[in-house]
Amino acid sequence: MKLDTTGAGSRPRHWMTLAAAMLAAACLEGENPAPTVGSAEPGADFGADPARLRAGSPRLRLGGVSGEGQTDFHDIAGVVVDRAAGVLVVANRGDATLRTFTLDGEWRGTRGGAGGGPRELGELTALFGYRGDSVVVYDDERGGASVWPYTGGDVRRVRMVIPPGDTLQSPRLRGAMDDGRLVWAVPRPDRSVDEIGESHPLQVVIFLTSAEGTGFDPVAETTGVRVFSYPGDAYISGRIPHSPQPFVLSGDSVLLFGSTERPRAERVTGGGMPLAPIEFSVQSVPLTAEDRETALAPIRAEMNRRLPAQLQTRIAATLDVWAFPDSFPPLGGVIAGDDGRIWVTDYRSRMDAVRGEGEVSVWSVYAGPGSPGRDVEFPGGFDLLWADETEAVGVVRDEFDVEHVWIVPLPAGATSPGT
Repeated sequence: MKLDTTGAGSRPRHWMTLAAAMLAAACLEGENPAPTVGSAEPGADFGADPARLRAGSPRLRLGGVSGEGQTDFHDIAGVVVDRAAGVLVVANRGDATLRTFTLDGEWRGTRGGAGGGPRELGELTALFGYRGDSVVVYDDERGGASVWPYTGGDVRRVRMVIPPGDTLQSPRLRGAMDDGRLVWAVPRPDRSVDEIGESHPLQVVIFLTSAEGTGFDPVAETTGVRVFSYPGDAYISGRIPHSPQPFVLSGDSVLLFGSTERPRAERVTGGGMPLAPIEFSVQSVPLTAEDRETALAPIRAEMNRRLPAQLQTRIAATLDVWAFPDSFPPLGGVIAGDDGRIWVTDYRSRMDAVRGEGEVSVWSVYAGPGSPGRDVEFPGGFDLLWADETEAVGVVRDEFDVEHVWIVPLPAGATSPGT
């Protein structure tokens, strides 16, 4: 299960929120290849650090560019692997479809699709396994969840309704417990107003409902993205570039949650009882003046091209005093493995991931509280989405930005918890 940043699979586009806000303010003024099955031997020598373990070469590669094929992927929102059922489900956000394959890559069927019908989706943004026979997805456009059995059949819609009189709005699905309860998160109303150059984090409430979306059982809170909202200037508001993100991950009977600005995962039981947190050995990387200018450049370019001169001047003056963080968030990705272990990567490495099998992506795996992390090298640009004791599944984008789903074997040293 993957860290949900604004929807699963999101990549850093921090300036886009502000760019969209500024434009809104101005308005007020080839082929599809067969699955490739390769060696399952771990230890591919694409890394240079002997202290790190190395994942094997992909045993399965899915991906194509035909424009029609079932392995033509665009903006993958998540994957679910169910070994007992022998299925791999890929959530393709680009056309709002769920594509089911065998674990050897044979296509079994495609369901969903963009639209408003009973078996269609508006915007597919998250995917989770559900009770061993289905997947549950979140539709950001409709604001609800739906349960899709592996074998087809009826689709069950679930809409979470906040209790009358409560000020919380727009809950998002974040996972499912083994007893069928659904995990949701929702930001508290933001009533803070910043001074010029300041910012503040949103507060996020995590709660459980029944499988039908009824009930409201808050179990935890954390902080969310850092936002800015200036007094007397409705044109300037949005999210701070390189902002930390909240994360919520569901295990069989335990919830993990936190913010990527802190290198740890808090834990609670499904009944809300606190458990020992998991600490990660991940360091923050300083944010330089060059990083600041890189984040501001697209905002300034869009502003200069689209906005009236008077508004440009006001926004430019605000950008000059923007209070960027001193460092990047420590965490860039957090994954809850099917075997109960937690995988993390640091923010800077994920942001700067280099594509190509000759390069390296590093993820660290933790067995639980007090256990040391083990660093595992994957091919460059490997965006980890799922893992268990023996294999990992992720997305790799080639030089043409075509997405491929890879299944790679994990090295033996990464399969022994606590080692």
